Amino acid sequence: MNISLWIDLHITQNTRPLNHKLYQKKMSFFLLLETDTMARERVTAARALCMRGYLLTALFSVWINLIYGINIQPIPEHPVIDQPVTLSVSGVSGAIHSFSWYRSSGISNSSLILSYNPTSNPAETQGPKYFPRASSFSNGSLHIVELSTTDSGYYTVQVQAGSLTSQYINLPVYVPVVKPVIRASSQRPVEYDEVALTCTATNAQRFLWSRIGGKIPSGVKYSSNNSSMTISRITLSDAGKYQCEGMNPVFKDISETYTLSLYCVCADPPAGVLAGIICGTIAGIALIACATFLLYRRFILPARQVQTGQVNSQQKSSEIYDNVIDGTKGQNPTVESPYTGLQHQPDHTYCDLNMGQIQKR
Repeated sequence: MNISLWIDLHITQNTRPLNHKLYQKKMSFFLLLETDTMARERVTAARALCMRGYLLTALFSVWINLIYGINIQPIPEHPVIDQPVTLSVSGVSGAIHSFSWYRSSGISNSSLILSYNPTSNPAETQGPKYFPRASSFSNGSLHIVELSTTDSGYYTVQVQAGSLTSQYINLPVYVPVVKPVIRASSQRPVEYDEVALTCTATNAQRFLWSRIGGKIPSGVKYSSNNSSMTISRITLSDAGKYQCEGMNPVFKDISETYTLSLYCVCADPPAGVLAGIICGTIAGIALIACATFLLYRRFILPARQVQTGQVNSQQKSSEIYDNVIDGTKGQNPTVESPYTGLQHQPDHTYCDLNMGQIQKR
């Protein structure tokens, strides 16, 4: 519109003369029209600026809510089994009108633990997931006593204050670490084999390896949580005593010493050497047997014979015989007898052995 007026005015001035009054009227009309157009443009620019301000305000509010929104902090920071914990809520802007706690990472009526509304009677109401060890504070916090391992997991709080906001937390429950145990992938590793030492411990989240009297071999590969240590090519210098320590943010324990030994694979001896070993073994056994027999004949057997003779003499001490001349009663004692015989003597008497003929008195 302004361009057409300027063109019309320019053509009029250059093509024919105009009187002064007509020129002034056209100029006044042009000035009025230009002022109205500029005012409209300014209003449009102001509206656009306002819209930008609204958008910036909304974005700033979202940014503030993301950075400085409500926060849940466990107290203590590392909850322990059989101990209490408080899920403390902070960062709420304005007075709290009501809040609810849920046993999940989202908001669902089926996972509601409890709700708190100071204007209600009673102020605290229980949900499907309520348990007697849980209670609420007026500042939106949740208190749990005598923690158990089943209490670990997600908890969500929804707070109605200046606006409706929510936040969730994954609650851990720490348990003492069971004494770690080291196991090897091979019980009899040989040189240049790959050997992996694995440390297992219940309730441990990470592990630390150590070597008694030395350093961990270079080039060792560890698993993501250091639970296993792999030696790619084991050598004699890698043998030694190792230990591992299992830990979590609260507890830790160390394993017993594990001795890593290196075994040698020896070649079979030649047939001649093997035959010599067998023959030598047999000869040695034979020599030992002969020596044992000779010792028995020399010392043990005579001792046993002496003991046996004493026993026999004691058993027959009452039976004593004597050599006497065999003859009949009433025979002349002067007659010589061609033989002698044994005659039993009465008990409690002594006799002599008489050899040969009895001489006449």
